[in-house]
Amino acid sequence: MKKFLSILLAAVLALALVSAVAEKAPEEYSGSLTVYSPHDADPLNAGVAAFEAKYPNVKVEVVADGTGNLLNRIAAEAAAPMADVLWGGGADSLAAYKDYFQAYKPSCYDMLDASLVDPEGYWIGESPLPMVFLVNTDLVAEADIPKTWKDLADPKWEGKIAFANPASSGSAFTQLCTILMTYGEEADDYKAGWDLVRQMKDNLVIQSGSSGAHKNVDSGEYPIGITLEKAAIQYPHDAEGAHLAIVYPEDGTSAVPDGVAIVKDCPNLELAQLFEEFVLSEECQKAQNADFGRRPIRPDVAPQGLPELSSFPIMAYNFDYAANNKADIVEQWQDVITE
Repeated sequence: MKKFLSILLAAVLALALVSAVAEKAPEEYSGSLTVYSPHDADPLNAGVAAFEAKYPNVKVEVVADGTGNLLNRIAAEAAAPMADVLWGGGADSLAAYKDYFQAYKPSCYDMLDASLVDPEGYWIGESPLPMVFLVNTDLVAEADIPKTWKDLADPKWEGKIAFANPASSGSAFTQLCTILMTYGEEADDYKAGWDLVRQMKDNLVIQSGSSGAHKNVDSGEYPIGITLEKAAIQYPHDAEGAHLAIVYPEDGTSAVPDGVAIVKDCPNLELAQLFEEFVLSEECQKAQNADFGRRPIRPDVAPQGLPELSSFPIMAYNFDYAANNKADIVEQWQDVITE
């Protein structure tokens, strides 16, 4: 009987605790948190505004920069962290810095695809990101539109392809790895992929930020850009009167997710966890998809206005290799473009 009563009491206490957490009103959260983010301004500002509207007594301060720069900053600040959350950046880049994050498994963790989250919760995927070519059809004839990564090595594109710097841009790092892994093999550190990069290098015009790879194609400064689906989809495309076309590479593309991660020993842990929960919530995922063309990570939120992932080839992205060899890959990239 005593054992039964003990079990019953434990169950009641557990239910009470769950109830207390569940019943905490949004206005009971207060304070401020700092979010580092490489996201474009519109989805970033919209997401932060929606969070502050839901939690009116919480103020969010945003520091925007490229993924590589933000990760380096988090590492430099490790003894006295300034950021609470990193929202955005390719998960392969985040994984390379996981020592600077702290594990947290949000309430939706178990419903997410295991390949899109860190198994210990050091980062959580928040939006799969196919890589695409954005082509200005005022400058490129239909017959000349590149269909594969190899097509981008054609000498006729010398100085005409906008590409962000993999040393500072997380998306460009993923794009570089996508090229390497599509054509190379891990056994020889993707030599054939690096050979293709060497053939492409004179065609690439390095942009100061990842947004240049799509904005400057839209403006007509460059005919082709290598960019993210979420960026390309924001422009009128592939329709009568549109001057842009989106190409999903026929030889394969990657769909590594953007991630969200809580900074280790961050100043405002409770609010950091609250922000991560919000970013992954059905509410935020639906809004980011509807307003900015971002793919939801949640299986209970169907993507609108986007082709199914199954409609184009997804290459086998070697996530562990990219994460564990990031510094070496960036160093080799810098060597290749200066050869």
